[in-house]
Amino acid sequence: LRIGLVATANSPVAREGSSSVEGHIWILARELSRLGHHVTTYGVAGSDVAGSFVETLPGPYGADGAPDDWRLCEWTSLSRAIADSDSFDIVHTHAYLWGMVLVPLSLAHLLHTLHIMPGSDHVRLWRLNRASRVVGLSAAQWADEEDLRPVATVHHGIDDDQFRFRARADDYLRFLGELKETKGPRVAIRVARDMGLRLVIAGQPTPSPAEVLRAHIDGVGVEYAGPVYGSERADLLAGARVLLYPVLYPEPFGLVMVEAMTSGTPVAALRQGAVPEVVSEGVTGFSVVHPADLPRAVASALMLDREGVRAHALRAFSSDRMGHDYERLYRSIV
Repeated sequence: LRIGLVATANSPVAREGSSSVEGHIWILARELSRLGHHVTTYGVAGSDVAGSFVETLPGPYGADGAPDDWRLCEWTSLSRAIADSDSFDIVHTHAYLWGMVLVPLSLAHLLHTLHIMPGSDHVRLWRLNRASRVVGLSAAQWADEEDLRPVATVHHGIDDDQFRFRARADDYLRFLGELKETKGPRVAIRVARDMGLRLVIAGQPTPSPAEVLRAHIDGVGVEYAGPVYGSERADLLAGARVLLYPVLYPEPFGLVMVEAMTSGTPVAALRQGAVPEVVSEGVTGFSVVHPADLPRAVASALMLDREGVRAHALRAFSSDRMGHDYERLYRSIV
């Protein structure tokens, strides 16, 4: 197949240093190329991706001469791919479903992925373009819209070579995510303190929650490791006794849970969004409905076999499985 992948413009498409969507596309391009397909990725300068690459912008949003308006950046990449659509059998766009309005202009089949939970405008857009093909990241992502059904659901696969296994963990729990209220960092702090366990927090700070959290970070019981990438991120995940995932709103997938499990680290999570599809209860972790019950989930997760956690994650969320899933989907559309 001749496949076009349209990346978002938040970062280059690369193995390390990419944002989550661009990192996902890097893996997808690699797996599809390994399966013998001709893959072309559209994204910003600095990308290093399998197959062919078309530079659509000189840098991410507002950098190196790219427009400050992120929407304009996304439209630029998307429009460039549609202009080349006669070169492809299928174009898979990851740009917020906006490609739906370009279906009449595309000479290739279009497939759309939304990497967040759908908002009201996403729902309206699809209802205005009902013939569009959408692939879901989880069953939970579109569950609330009974009249809008994805053509398939494909769970993420990860590059397991980036995550190393530790049979024996260090002495800390781990929170990894943006330091904003809805991600639950204060819930994680409360759980760790109630259980008398050390907590290492890592993630990108946002101004106001960071100020609130500073009062709780003492460098002993609660430590802030800053934003972490690459080998440092892998080391902190592998060394954690449990990953805390106290996200207070539904998410369409939750990739950090899979990254932890691939490292052998079990997960204690709030049962929101895709969590029941990602966490295998009693095998890779435990989930609960109420934040007050998280200490119970942590205590149970601490007893899990780390080798079993990793083995299950590698079976369920391998990049190879994801590549074959998308290959079957693309062939069924073409």
